[in-house]
Amino acid sequence: MNIQQLRYAVEVEKARSITEAAENLHMSQPNLSRALRELEDALGFPIFNRTPRGIVPTAKGEEFLHYAVSILKRFDEMAERYAVRKQSEKTFRLSAPRSAYIAKAFQAFAQQVSHQTVLDYKETNALRAIRNVTEDGYELGMVRYQADYEGHFLDTFQEKGLAHREVWSFRYLLTIRADLPEARLPLLREEDIHGWMKILQGDTYVPSLPRRKLVHDEPNRIHIYDRASALELLSTLPRAYMWEAPMPADMLRRYGLAQVPGADNSQLQKDVLIYRKSHGLSPISELFLDELEKVRSTLEG
Repeated sequence: MNIQQLRYAVEVEKARSITEAAENLHMSQPNLSRALRELEDALGFPIFNRTPRGIVPTAKGEEFLHYAVSILKRFDEMAERYAVRKQSEKTFRLSAPRSAYIAKAFQAFAQQVSHQTVLDYKETNALRAIRNVTEDGYELGMVRYQADYEGHFLDTFQEKGLAHREVWSFRYLLTIRADLPEARLPLLREEDIHGWMKILQGDTYVPSLPRRKLVHDEPNRIHIYDRASALELLSTLPRAYMWEAPMPADMLRRYGLAQVPGADNSQLQKDVLIYRKSHGLSPISELFLDELEKVRSTLEG
């Protein structure tokens, strides 16, 4: 249970409607419904009865909401007294892997938030993303890892008090120039890219590239710490490739790139959302996640 969940429940009681409460909170109805279910599961009893005429508190729910209103009032008084930031200034800080689909979602999200909101978007590796959320005040983090390493990361999340939610499971694709004849092949094999320049992210925390023949160590490699620079290199070098998550079509066109499956690549990757259990998800975080899901859904299949 956290403060944000209390706000959600109190808003639903005021509106007597999940749909109207979601609009007031600037979040989607499914996300609000899920948050309420999680709160009710944590409490062990239903807060509301769903009736044809709307949402009505249960007897225990009414008692709970009375305490929730009191707690929120005291919390807001404390925040107003001790907050360092101006009331008019809001912040949203996201730490995520270098990935085109996440960047595209963030662009759409940034167009919707208030001009008084300060946005901080840091592309980094899994270890730094976890640290940013647990130590540096980031609202959200996204961690990318091979499915083989899931046990390690789930233990880390538990140890550090982080809630997590899987965003996407996918396999890396070979990303190359679209004007190359190899871009028209249904699959690329090791011999198809032998001797090509390999572009790698330079700060990967754990091995996260496919571990089969296609990615044996090669003498020709460039370590890059900036996603845009990597895409520029791919678009200009005559023979270069990079393993990348599926990219939106408009971004592939922008850089003149194509993505082709690797014949020997069966390694599953996971992008997982993390946030502090004690804070929950704010409405602005839910807004970003809505945009992320819109972009991700266009890349399925």
